[in-house]
Amino acid sequence: MYPRVTAIVVAQSGGPHLQRTLDALAEQTRRPDAVIAVDCATSDDATRLLSEAQPTQLLSVPEKLAFGAAVATAVRVLPPTSGPEQLLWLLAHDTAPEPEALEALLAALEVSPSVAVVGPKLVDWDDPALIREFGETMTPFGASVPLVENELDQAQHDGISDVLAVSSAGMLVRQALWERLDGFDPALPTVDDGLDFCTRARLAGFRVTLVAQARVAIAGDGVAGPNLSPKWTVRRRLAGERRRAQLHRRMAYAPGWAVFLHWLTLVPLGILRGLLRLLRKEPGSIGGELGAAFRVAFSGLAVSNARRRLASAREVGWAAVAPLRVPSAAVRRARALKREAATVRQQGERQDLDFFGTGGGWAVLAALLVGVALFFPLVGSGALSGGGLLPLDASVGQLWANLGYGWRDVSLGFTGAADPFSAVLAVLGTLTFWQPSLSLVLLWVLALPLAALGAWLAAARLTTRPTLRAFGALVYALAPTLLVALQGGRPAAVLAHVLLPWLFFAGLAARRSWAASATTALLAAATVACAPILIPALVIAWIAAIAFAGRRAARIAFIPLPAVVLFAPLVWQQASRGAWLSVFADPGVPLDARQAPAWQLALGFPDGTLGGWHQLAKMLELPEASANLIVPILLAPLGILAILALFLRGTVRAIVALLVALAGFLTAVTALHLQVAVSGGTVVPIWAGSGLSLYWLGLIGAAVLALSAIGRAAVYPAWVAIVTLAVAAVPIGIATLNGNAVVQESDGRTMPAVVTAKAATQPRTGTLRIVPQPDGGIRADIVRGSGQTLEDQSTLADTERSLTAAQRNLALLAGNLSSRSGYDASPQLKRLGIDFVLLAPPATALGKQDASAADATRSRASIAMDANPLLAPVGATTNGRLWAFDRGTAVVPPAAQIPAGAGGLWRMLVLIVQGVVIGATLLMAIPTTRSADRVSDLSARRPHRRKEDAAVEPDDEPDERDPAADGVADESLDEYEAEPEDEAVVESAEEDDVPEREPDAVVQPEPVEPAIEEDRDAERVTTPPAPTTLEDGLEETIIRPRRTTDGGDRG
Repeated sequence: MYPRVTAIVVAQSGGPHLQRTLDALAEQTRRPDAVIAVDCATSDDATRLLSEAQPTQLLSVPEKLAFGAAVATAVRVLPPTSGPEQLLWLLAHDTAPEPEALEALLAALEVSPSVAVVGPKLVDWDDPALIREFGETMTPFGASVPLVENELDQAQHDGISDVLAVSSAGMLVRQALWERLDGFDPALPTVDDGLDFCTRARLAGFRVTLVAQARVAIAGDGVAGPNLSPKWTVRRRLAGERRRAQLHRRMAYAPGWAVFLHWLTLVPLGILRGLLRLLRKEPGSIGGELGAAFRVAFSGLAVSNARRRLASAREVGWAAVAPLRVPSAAVRRARALKREAATVRQQGERQDLDFFGTGGGWAVLAALLVGVALFFPLVGSGALSGGGLLPLDASVGQLWANLGYGWRDVSLGFTGAADPFSAVLAVLGTLTFWQPSLSLVLLWVLALPLAALGAWLAAARLTTRPTLRAFGALVYALAPTLLVALQGGRPAAVLAHVLLPWLFFAGLAARRSWAASATTALLAAATVACAPILIPALVIAWIAAIAFAGRRAARIAFIPLPAVVLFAPLVWQQASRGAWLSVFADPGVPLDARQAPAWQLALGFPDGTLGGWHQLAKMLELPEASANLIVPILLAPLGILAILALFLRGTVRAIVALLVALAGFLTAVTALHLQVAVSGGTVVPIWAGSGLSLYWLGLIGAAVLALSAIGRAAVYPAWVAIVTLAVAAVPIGIATLNGNAVVQESDGRTMPAVVTAKAATQPRTGTLRIVPQPDGGIRADIVRGSGQTLEDQSTLADTERSLTAAQRNLALLAGNLSSRSGYDASPQLKRLGIDFVLLAPPATALGKQDASAADATRSRASIAMDANPLLAPVGATTNGRLWAFDRGTAVVPPAAQIPAGAGGLWRMLVLIVQGVVIGATLLMAIPTTRSADRVSDLSARRPHRRKEDAAVEPDDEPDERDPAADGVADESLDEYEAEPEDEAVVESAEEDDVPEREPDAVVQPEPVEPAIEEDRDAERVTTPPAPTTLEDGLEETIIRPRRTTDGGDRG
C-alpha cells in the first residue's frame, strides 16, 4: 500500500526560520500527503506565514506547548489509523529538511517493515557541513550520549544504521506506533523526548534506524530538541533539564522494587553532586543539580504515568537494547582521549611563565637579601613587639575560636563581632602552628620578597620583558609605605601591601574561570580585612570590572561575597550604634599617626617625616628644607615615567593604571581626615599608608607601560628609577639596624613574669593596667591571663566613643588608686577579679607634647600605690611597676568569667554562613586537572590575535557555543568522577568486530570513532610570523604575537 505521510510543523515563533522551513517543505522531491501546522506562537508574523503556506490544517493554540504536546494535538485531528503505512513526519519551525530528506526517510521504512522510527542527519542551520547530531544512545546507568555531535560531515558516519534512538527533530514514525506508545512523555518537554520514545519503541519490538542521506538543518531554537543558544543562562538551564530528564528516566526504567530506593537517594545525591560541581569549578550548575533532584522527587504522578506508559507497550526485555547502549568504559576512554588531545594542544601552544628563566627568581632573591639584611636583628626571635605588634595566642585552636561572633576578651569584655582581620591572623598563625607568633617574625623578614613576587606577577600582566618585570618587583618591594609600616610595627598595613599585587594579578584573570574568580575573592577579602579603608577604591574597581566583563559578569560579581560575609556582623554592630565610618578603622592595636602633608603623600611617605630624611638632615646638620628637596628629586624618575605613559603607546591601559594610583592617593588623603579610633585620650586617624600602597602600585603599572613602549632603551631609565628609589629608602630601611625602629625582638610576653606564672594555673588572672597619658591623664584597662594578644583586639572597642557604667566604675577605681585618697578599692578589686596592678611606662604622642606631664602622673601614681595598704609591691619589671592584691580566694568572680554561651544563636549562625561561603570559595579556588584541561581546550579554540604590545590582558572565553558544555548527568559517583566533562563521545570496537545481523534483529550501532571537537576557526589559524610571547593567568597561558622589536630582549 502506498504510504501516506502527514507532516506536522510546530511553530513557536515566526521569522526567517519558519519561512525557510516552510519553503523547504514545499521543495521536497516526495511531498507529504498532508501538512498540519500547529501555531503555538503569539506573533502575527507566524500566523501569516503559516496561512500563506496553505497547510492542510492550521491549528492555533493559545499557549506555547512543548513539542510533544503540540504533535499530540495535531495527531488528535487525524482520522483513525488504518494501517502501518500511515506515517508522521515531525518538524519544528527551526528544522528545514533538504529536498531529498523525506524520500530518503521513506525508503528506509519501506525496506524493512520492522523499522518503525527513522531519523535524519541533523546539520547546522548556517553550515550544512557541520553535523549537529546523528543518533543517540545511553550508558548502562541511563546517561544520554550523542553518537555523533558537532563534527564536520565527511561521510565518515554514513554507515551507521540501527541505533537506540534518534532525535525528535525530523523524526519519521509510524502513526500506529505513535498511538500505541501514547506519544512523547509529557515529563520530557525538551530533552530526551526522542531518546525515551525510541527506547519504548525498541522495547515494543520495533527497530530504530538512521538515514544519512536525509539531512535536516536545525537552528536549535529549543522547540524540537534542546536550545543551542550560547547564552550562559540558557546553557545552565539546559544542563539542569538534562539532569532532570535522566533522573526521570531512571525512575521510569527502574525495576519496581528499586523505585523507592531511587526516590530516597534523589535529594541526597543531588546535594552531593552539587558539592562535586563546586569542586569542578561549576557553581552555576549547582542550582540545576538541586532543582532537578527536587523536581523529580516531588513530580507527582509523572513517574507513575511514565512507568504505566512503558509497561503497556513493552514486548521484550531490557536485554534486547543492551547491545545498543554504550559501555561506561568506552565513554571514559573517549574522554581520556579527548583530555590527552587537549593536553597535546596545550603543550604545543602554551609556554610556562618561566619565572626563573626570565629573571624573576633573581629579583625576588635580591628582595630577600635586602629583607634579611634590614631585619637581621629580628632573625631567630620567636615574637615581635613594638608599635601595633603583639604576640598571637599560643593555641591555633584559640586563633580560630575568635572568629565570627562571640566574646571579645578586651578589658571588661563584651559580646560582639570579630574583626575580619582575625581570620587573616588565624591563617597566618596556622602556617607556623607550633609557634603562631613566629609567623609575624617570618612576615617581617619575608615582606619584601613576597611583595616583590606579587609585583613581578602583576607586572607580567603588563609586559613580557624580564627587565621591566624585575623593575616592577623591586620598586614595589622598596615602596616607602611598606618600609614605614615595617619599622612602625603595623602588621595589618604590611599584609595589605603584600597582598595588593597578588589581588590585581588574580583579578585580571577573574573572568576566565571560577577558580580564578574564587582566588580573587579570597585575596580581596584578606586585603580589605587588613585595610578596610581600601574598600571604596576596590568597590569602584569591581564595578568597572563588571561593566566590562560581558557575559562573564557573574564571575566578577561573585568576588566581594567572602568579604561581605566577613564584614557583615561588624557592619551591623557599628551601624546599630550609628558609627558607619568606624567600619573603616584600622584593625589591631590603634596607633597614632602624624598628619603628613599632601605633597609627602604624593611621594609615597605616610609618616610625615619623609621616611627618616628629616632626622638624617638634622643629624648631618643640614637645613630641614634640604630633605624636602632631595627626596622629590630622588623619586622624580618614577613619577616622570608614570606620567610619560600617557603620551606613549598603550594610553588606555596607562590611564587605567593612573586611575588606580589616583584612587589610592585619594584614599590616603581621606584616611588622614577620618578619626574614628581612640588610643587612650587621643583620637587617631586611619593609617594613610594602605591607600599609598594602592597609589604606588598604580604608579608602577603606569611606569612599566611607559618603559614597555620605549623599547630596548627602557633599561636605562628603569635602573635609574630603581637606584634613586633605593637611595630614598635608606634612612627608613636601616632604622632597625641603627636602633631607631620601634619594632624589637620579643620573648612573647606582654606581662611581667609573675603574672604569667600565675596565669598558667589561673587563666582568668586579672591585671589592672594603668598607662599615664601625655596630657597627664591615665588610661586603665583589665588584662586577663598572661596578656593581650593581637587577635583579641577589636575595632568595636577602639571606636567606642562613650563610656558604659562599668567603664566609668573602672575609671573611678583606677583614678583613686593613682592618687592618695580615702577610697576603699577592695570591694571593686574583688568584684572585678583583680590580682595585680601594673603601672606601665608612659604613652607618647609622636612628639606633640613633651613627656613631663606623663612622667609626673606616673610618679604620683607610683607613690600612691606604694602607700596603699591593699597593694603589695612586687617591683619594677620590663613592663612597668607591679603590685599584687590578695583577693583571699582563687574563685573567679562573675565579672571576670566568660559568659556561658556568649553569642548564642547568632554566633552559630554567623560561623555557619561564613564557613559555608569561605569554604565553598576555597574549594573553587583549588586548581584541578579538569579545569586546566577545559581552559586549555578553550585556549586551543581561540584564534591568535596580533596586538601592538604583548600585554597580559585576560581573554574571555569564546562567544560561540562550546559543545563540551552540554552535560551528561551521570548515575553514580564513580561514573561521575570518571567522566569529568559534560559531554560524551562513543568509542566502539573496530568495524570488523561488528557482527552481521538479520534485518529484523536488534542491531548494534556502527562504530563511531571518538573525535575531539575543535573550533573550525582554529583550524584555519596559521602560525604567526612574528615571534610569540606569553600571557599567563592563574590557569592558562595564552600565546600572542608580539612585536619583533621586542624579540630578543632578556633584560
